[in-house]
Amino acid sequence: MHRLRTRPTRAPSSGQTPCAVLPHTERTVCTSVPPAEILESRHSTLNPESRTLNPPSSGFTLVEVLVVITIIGMLVGLLLPAVQSAREAARRMQCGNNLKQIGLGILGYENTHQVFPPAYTRVPAHNMLAFILPYVEQQAVYQQYHFDKNWSAAENKTARQTDIALFVCPSAPGSRKHVTDYATCEDFMPAPKSALLASGQVSPRSEWENLFRPKQLPHFPNAQPTHVADVTDGLSNTFMLFEDGGRPFEYEGGQRTGRTDVTGSQWADDEAEIWVHDVCDGIRVVNCNNNNEIYSFHPGGCNFLYGDGSVRFHPETMPTETFVSLFTRAAGDIVSF
Repeated sequence: MHRLRTRPTRAPSSGQTPCAVLPHTERTVCTSVPPAEILESRHSTLNPESRTLNPPSSGFTLVEVLVVITIIGMLVGLLLPAVQSAREAARRMQCGNNLKQIGLGILGYENTHQVFPPAYTRVPAHNMLAFILPYVEQQAVYQQYHFDKNWSAAENKTARQTDIALFVCPSAPGSRKHVTDYATCEDFMPAPKSALLASGQVSPRSEWENLFRPKQLPHFPNAQPTHVADVTDGLSNTFMLFEDGGRPFEYEGGQRTGRTDVTGSQWADDEAEIWVHDVCDGIRVVNCNNNNEIYSFHPGGCNFLYGDGSVRFHPETMPTETFVSLFTRAAGDIVSF
């Protein structure tokens, strides 16, 4: 610390302000503050290294961090269902687009041959989708396919083991090979038909068949596929193609059962076509199970392809009478929307 130099004058009398000369200058400072404190302050000002730096803290406390994490968690919890819903809406739309493309292929086949493709054939065995391959931009697969052999023959191995994305619903489970999630549905089996009639859910009618019919059957050699004129209810009032997603894995009520051998999963398989076998909740024939039934992985309903090539999403709770009226091709039970 610098020493204080005072002038060689008399000491100040009582009541006077003491004065001092600052070191290294000839300035005289008179103040009521003791000279030692003035010099200490001056020394600190002239020597910044002697200061103690204590800047205010800029971090977060633990409580603040926990509050932020909690808020982020709440936002994620609120947004995640909305994101999942948006993704499913996009998948459902893509599924509908798949059906539209298949519908255009079916109508292209009908325009060329003046008859709808058969739902399936047995001698030899093929599924409807094999017949429309060139009409859905699958000419290369079609050229490898041998219609004079069964779909499962060695000659058809390369073609039938081709995965065709158009035949797969994006909402259905992955990790499946050579499958289709879309199928023709020919008719109602006697048991569900009787149950629906007995419960009064459906009114009696003389015709229950859907649009597609098979041909080349061993016990019905004269069976012929459908012409447009056979659809007297109108193409715009008749279902043409249905969802049966997830095969060969079995699902019931949205849950996988453990079975992995549901038949008809492959797009070329003649057993890919389905019938209505089951009624659930006493009134419902949609989304009961996917064991060769009408079933989708869209929450609350299914996409349906109509005979005119349009696609509509119908809730699984649609009245059974309405469903059957749209199912039949020539029962005179026309539904207006």
